Amino acid sequence: MKRGTLVTRWDEESGTRMLHDEVAVEFPLTIVYNGRELVTLQCTPDRLKSLAVGFLAAEGIIREAADLEEVVLDEANGVVRVTSRRGGDADPESAFRRVITSGCGQGAAFYKTNTETLEWIASDLTAPAAALAAIARDFQRRSAVFRATGGVHSAGLAQGDRLVCFCEDIGRHNAVDKLFGECLLQGWPTADKILVTSGRVSSEVVFKVARMGVPILVSRSAPTSLAVDLARELGLTLVGFARGKRLNVYSGAERIRFETPVQ
Repeated sequence: MKRGTLVTRWDEESGTRMLHDEVAVEFPLTIVYNGRELVTLQCTPDRLKSLAVGFLAAEGIIREAADLEEVVLDEANGVVRVTSRRGGDADPESAFRRVITSGCGQGAAFYKTNTETLEWIASDLTAPAAALAAIARDFQRRSAVFRATGGVHSAGLAQGDRLVCFCEDIGRHNAVDKLFGECLLQGWPTADKILVTSGRVSSEVVFKVARMGVPILVSRSAPTSLAVDLARELGLTLVGFARGKRLNVYSGAERIRFETPVQ
């Protein structure tokens, strides 16, 4: 989502002038879980139920859609109230302990800094390298809000060579959480999907994608060292710098079908 505003533009050749510009909308959303205020996320105000559900699932506070009893959005007050039948695998005291992360648009997360609660990704999905590059190009064309504002990140879910869901947000973590929430609320399986993101792949993003059970993660940007290590430990195929007709595979290359032998 975007909003118009007046700005003063200066450049060395033409000087100063007033013009109309568009900026990404930032919105505070508070998640109340089983009557307890959990966190306030600075986000883009769309797919707010999906964001709340995806955030809770990504942090291990809920495990599946069956855990959800009720999800109520009070958009006027910026609140999503989630009632759960059970608390997933999260210990309430540790789950609500903030950890400052490398995220943007979401400065706090509750993820555990180990992989004990995550399962090895055993999906037998494979994909041609050329198809991943084509998906990344299609993904890049989808982001109308980014082209207008330059102020959002995107995340998409692909099946085969087709994007089936696309989310934008001021925070790259939020965009992934929206996808996670959509999968849970819509009942979509994830073992046959590919997740595409516009942002840097940090360890937090790998945790979220691994918890989703998505076997292939593709980014237009770079991964961090810890993201690469975690992807290898969890059996996640991690692809970075997917731009034009090239890409780098950092882990799980056995899922990628290359047209020419690897040298």
